[in-house]
Formats: sequence, structure tokens, C-alpha cells
Amino acid sequence: MSALPDALAETLTRLGARIAEAGADRGRILDVRALADRTALGEDEVRALLGGAAPVAERVDDRVRRRVRAVHEAYVARSGKRAGEVGREVARRLSISPEWARQLLLGRKMPNVPDLTELAEFFGIEEGVRFFTDPATTVLNRELGRVLAELEEDADDDGPLVEFATRHGVVTLALRGQRLTRRKQEALAVMLEGLLGIDDEEARR
Repeated sequence: MSALPDALAETLTRLGARIAEAGADRGRILDVRALADRTALGEDEVRALLGGAAPVAERVDDRVRRRVRAVHEAYVARSGKRAGEVGREVARRLSISPEWARQLLLGRKMPNVPDLTELAEFFGIEEGVRFFTDPATTVLNRELGRVLAELEEDADDDGPLVEFATRHGVVTLALRGQRLTRRKQEALAVMLEGLLGIDDEEARR
């Protein structure tokens, strides 16, 4: 019997079935590092939960401070800004001192609800405060739900690449085990259409 909450266990079961049906690479779809980045959870924690391990108990205060720090670190790496610059921006946004902002972003101080709401908006987190306060299993399940929805959407239609292949009489599309989202398929189909258009123009010359 799984040690995970029913919701997460069910999502993982459905994901496993979809991955098997598609013959996809489980490690690629359930990329631990990518999931950790998107959930602000540790890679070891994500790996353990994906494997069915029971979640580690933690105080809400510790959870919030740890995730604020993780989100801040990811933002600094992604934006290319210096931590001090981000700290000053947060200080102005929250109307607090730069030092207090630094303590919050390092996970040393616990933000109040209004500050946590502002931090979620600053970092572009659509889930808002609950992203920081929800248990790890809930946060991971929410992200895996998006992955599952994408897989199910891909299974429900032929997709842009199949439409492209049918239109141009392509017999086989070999993606070497790679799974492309619908958006990536659309971009690839547009690029291939462009390349074929160039070939047609050259043939007419």
C-alpha cells in the first residue's frame, strides 16, 4: 500500500499508465531536477515522493522559509541579477529595509501573509501563498497534474506533426524516443513547412 496521499498516488498511477501507452521515457517526462525547480522542493524529496516514499513531516514555518529561499535562488540564477539587486527590489516592493528583505530571501526570517502574497506576485507564482504553504505532496501533485493533462491532450489528438506528415505524404516520423509537447510540435511543423517551401521555390527556378 502506498505511503502517499491518495491524490498523489492516483496521479502517479495515471501518469505511469500514460507513459507506458506512449512508450515514452519516464525519466525524461518525470525529470526530477525540472520538477524540483518548478515546485521549490529538494531533488531528493521529489525523487523520494515519485518512488512512493512517505512525505517528511515539517513545520509550516520551516516549509515556507525553505521555499522562499529556493524560489529566490532560482530567480537569481534565471534572471542573471545579483542577489543584492533582487533584495533591494523586494525591499521596495514590500516597503521593508534591504536587510530585512535579505533575511526573508535567505529563509532566515518568516514572512507574514501580506509579505508572502507580495513575494508570490514578485516571483510570478500563479498559485500565490499556497505555493509556499501547501504540503510537499500537494505541490508536487499539482505540478504532476499539469504533466498528466499535457500527456492526455497529446493522446486525444493526432497533433501538429501527424497533420504535417499526412499533408506531405511522410510515412514515418522518428523522434528517437523524444516526447514533444503540442507547442513544440507546432513550432517544429512551422519550421518544416518553411523548409519545404524553400525547396519548392528552388525547384521552380
